[in-house]
Amino acid sequence: MSYLLLGIGLLLLVKGADILVGSASKIAKILKIQPFIIGLFIVALGTSAPEAAIGVLSGIQGTNLITLGDVIGSSIINIAVVIAITAMVFPLKVDSLVPRREIPISIFIQISLIIMLFTNYMLSRMEAGLLLGGFTVFLGYIISKSKQLADKEKPDTPFEKEVFEYLEDQEVLSGDKTEEKNESMLKLMLLLLLGFAGLIVGATLSVNSAVQIAHSLGLSEQFIGLTIVAFGTSLPELVTCLIAVFKREEDIAIGNIIGSNIFNVLFVLGLSALLHPISITPDVFFDVFSMVAVSVLLFIPTFFFGRISRMWGFVFLTAYILYLAIKLNGLG
Repeated sequence: MSYLLLGIGLLLLVKGADILVGSASKIAKILKIQPFIIGLFIVALGTSAPEAAIGVLSGIQGTNLITLGDVIGSSIINIAVVIAITAMVFPLKVDSLVPRREIPISIFIQISLIIMLFTNYMLSRMEAGLLLGGFTVFLGYIISKSKQLADKEKPDTPFEKEVFEYLEDQEVLSGDKTEEKNESMLKLMLLLLLGFAGLIVGATLSVNSAVQIAHSLGLSEQFIGLTIVAFGTSLPELVTCLIAVFKREEDIAIGNIIGSNIFNVLFVLGLSALLHPISITPDVFFDVFSMVAVSVLLFIPTFFFGRISRMWGFVFLTAYILYLAIKLNGLG
């Protein structure tokens, strides 16, 4: 029953995030709120909403080792599984700015997290505040580099392009008023509440059932977060990447993954640890260094070749299978 509830919870998380983001973008459009600013937060919400919901609930319950595992596991899966599968379906061309800006920023943030975790084997509220401060700085960085979006100019970086494409998909930048006229504010508010409800119920089911599964199998909450929960919360990124490559917008796929990894560490983990400090054990050492290792692995083909071939996709996926085998054998 716990496995069924976990599956239902993850499904509600993903669907709830989808409804929440869609209704929020349309409400912003009706209220004539500055589209890029709203859009940026909507994209952040869309990529991090499932993880954030789990982070808040587990922080309140004091079980946020699941959140730590989820963030680390999602960061690994996003590259070693999501990008791997995407590249194996359709090789990815990568904008030259990605390995010079977004990927180094992501690696720096991950290394900073390692330093925080291993200074006193916990993520304190003060360190959580630093992560949230970093999230604010990152948003400022994106906004400063993306002012042209407000004037509908061509975006500069893949992450900015992702924002632009997302806004167009949600019709925030569109002049078409037909859908706006057909959908009442009341309906959109109800959908917004429905999306929030899906997140809350999904997070509750996911966290509670994951804890029960971990205890029944003698596994740690962190391990369940690293695997099952992380896979579930990475589904939006996988769908986004596959859609992007079929539209021949490969750089959006990369921007989606890097942006998601950055938001998850800075916002999700920061928010969860602010609610309840996270104490860790030395066995998390292997996982956080694996997280950095796959980010470095992503840097290699993007920097030297400007693309991720099917061969590199296979390398990424093989690296994840090796990582998982080590975890299952209790060596990491």
